[in-house]
Order: sequence, then structure tokens, then C-alpha cells
Amino acid sequence: MKLEFENWLRATKGYITQPLKYSNTIKTISNHLKKRDGLAHDIYSITNADELLKVKEIYFSYDEFYQKNKRGNNMYSRSLDLYLEFLESFSGIPLKPVDPEIEGIIKDPTLTELEKESIILSRRGQGLFRKNVLKLWGKCSISGYPDARFLIASHIKPWKKCTNSEKTDKYNGLLLLPTYDKLFDLGYIGFEGDGKIRISNQLSNPSMLQVSGNLKIRIQKNHAKYLEFHLLHIFKI
Repeated sequence: MKLEFENWLRATKGYITQPLKYSNTIKTISNHLKKRDGLAHDIYSITNADELLKVKEIYFSYDEFYQKNKRGNNMYSRSLDLYLEFLESFSGIPLKPVDPEIEGIIKDPTLTELEKESIILSRRGQGLFRKNVLKLWGKCSISGYPDARFLIASHIKPWKKCTNSEKTDKYNGLLLLPTYDKLFDLGYIGFEGDGKIRISNQLSNPSMLQVSGNLKIRIQKNHAKYLEFHLLHIFKI
């Protein structure tokens, strides 16, 4: 399967100039797990995407590997994500058409290969985040408006301040109509641990924006740490 993965990278990921680097990293991850827990985790023997996701979760549950990935410019997580995409396409799931924006990044002569790769993987991560938040909420977290075309998956803890895992954590997100998204993003509204809204004293005429002190959203316990961060660091008193 290693050779198939390398060939797939060459055929579908034109921005990757050294596919061997990624295929070897997958082998390295297998060796890490074998040495760490004594179990045989030959990732190239895995042909099921769900099984690979479980192995990925196990791998990054060890702090030493999490830190190693961080020091290595996320090479381990990038390799696993690419192998996951390979498995999905290899299993007969059709690949989506290339996003025009991503295609533009690939063809941009002003970007280095590493910059292209970093930007593209970042965009894909944001797409995964939206998918997860949509699945969790299903409608605007505040108003209940259901049409996903008009809803924004908004990070509670700002993306630039997140760890890699926090960037795609569905509990680090609210699904909001644009007005609410802007108010939340700029810190003019926030939410307590029980979901009750807090309105900044700096927001004038909140009622004109359909914002009142009676608003309350239904949150889960995993939202709490992110909402607390927002109140401490983003919310305007």
C-alpha cells in the first residue's frame, strides 16, 4: 500500500514535491506505536478510514508524539491526513472536484511548495471544522434559523490562538447568522457556562440587532473551556 500511496500523491497532489517523505513518515508512525505500546500498528495494512482515525487518535493521545508533531511542523498529522484522504479515494469514494481557490494556490508562482501545502491543509481543516459544527448544531445556535447556506461556523476560541486539535474541535464552535457571528467575533456578546448571553456595555441599541438579555443557548460541557476563554480574552466589558 505504501507504493500506491506514493503514486496517489504524485497523481493528485501536484504541490507535494517529495511524496516519499510522506510515505516514509507513515512508516515512522507505525514504528513509534510499536515501540510505545508493543502492539503491531502497521498503518499500511489499514484499508478502512474509520480504523485509521482510531489509530490517529491513539497516536496523538501520547504527549511525546503530540510534541514531536508540533516540533516537526505538523509533518506527522499532515501525513496521516493525506493517507486518510488516499484511503477514502482508494475505497471507491469519488474525489471532490478541486476547489478553484485551492487550485489558484497550487498555481501561484509567488508561494513556495511548503507555503502552498500549509495554506491548503489549513483551508481543509477549516472545512472539516464547519462540517463538524454543522453536524453538532444543525441550526443557528442563537436564533434557531435552519438554512445552512446563511450560517457561519464561528470559532469560540479564535483560530489563530488554537492548538491543532482545537482548530477542528466541534465544541470550539457556534453556528451563527452573520450579524451574531460578527458580534461574537468582536466580543460584543459572549456566553456564560450555562449558555446565558452576556452583552457588552459597549454595544449600543442591542435590541435593534435582535439581542436581548433573555437569550440563552443550549451548550454541552465540552463548550465550557472555550466560552470561558472567549469571556476572558475576547469579550468587551
